[in-house]
Amino acid sequence: MSLNFSLIQAQDLSGFVKGKTYIIDTITVKGLKTFSNQTVVSYSGLRKGQKVSIPGDEISAVISKLWGLQLFSDINFYITKVDGDGVSLEIEIDELPTLTDVKINGIKKGKIETIIDETELTKGKKLSESFLTNTRNYIINKYKKEGFLNTKVALNIIPDTTEKNGRKMVVNVDRGKRIKIKEINFNGNEVFSNKKLKSKLKKTKSKFLLRFWKKSKYIEEEFLGDKDNLMDFFKEKGYRDARIIKDTLILNEDNTLSINFDIDEGNRYYFGDISFLGNTVYNNYQLSQVLGIAKGEPYDGVLLKKRIADEKPDANDLTNLYQNNGYLFSNINANGDKC
Repeated sequence: MSLNFSLIQAQDLSGFVKGKTYIIDTITVKGLKTFSNQTVVSYSGLRKGQKVSIPGDEISAVISKLWGLQLFSDINFYITKVDGDGVSLEIEIDELPTLTDVKINGIKKGKIETIIDETELTKGKKLSESFLTNTRNYIINKYKKEGFLNTKVALNIIPDTTEKNGRKMVVNVDRGKRIKIKEINFNGNEVFSNKKLKSKLKKTKSKFLLRFWKKSKYIEEEFLGDKDNLMDFFKEKGYRDARIIKDTLILNEDNTLSINFDIDEGNRYYFGDISFLGNTVYNNYQLSQVLGIAKGEPYDGVLLKKRIADEKPDANDLTNLYQNNGYLFSNINANGDKC
């Protein structure tokens, strides 16, 4: 990108005074390929007879406006002539090439249309460097999320001789093989064993010859869900402060993946006294029976949430108890103190 305003040194500029307000006599455009002189001048917002300070905010704003159109890769302004209070300007542009055709190799035909739609690789698209970079990164990240961590994408841009400033694009996608998980390690856990914590990762499994029914491929979406499952397990056992300090993915030389979790289990909590405030329709005993949690039990945040408001519409929870009996706007909040 280049945003410049220059003075062409010539006899015509001998009377130029920096910062003076001039009247535009003429505006010409250099570097045109597909646009007309009138179109670019119209985009700029400048007009013959307009008063401008040179240099000044008006010219800076015009440059920013033209650049914001994302039609040009380079923009320069020049003064070509000064005649008293009159000034002649020249806008030099470098138009971005236009996509005329795209071909994608390396993926199934049924997936190609989706890629084109998602990346906006449509005819007429202006091919800026940022667009090409974003397109390449999008495709790579798309397949990384599906477990193809070694995905490579090459964009080949070819001049289209049938259209002025047109470009054809060939996208070569090499997904490679899905990466399998070699090992899963936990650090910092003292109460629960590695084996126990691994079992809470429902879909993220390491390679094991005897476990043929569950694949060990890394899928990002499944991995993120399993991290939530792991934290739910700690909450169910009373470790409400447990957290994953850090999870690290290591790509090994044998093209497998090692996953390391740094865990902080925190302290274990237990339910203390449970009291109900604001209840008039049902007494404490009735609400306690529905809640089904007694003092001294390990704190289970997941269970507490379900007993208050389960996702199932027919669940036996406190919210349904009220709403099924006509109290549609009832509200139940749990507040607890650590002792």
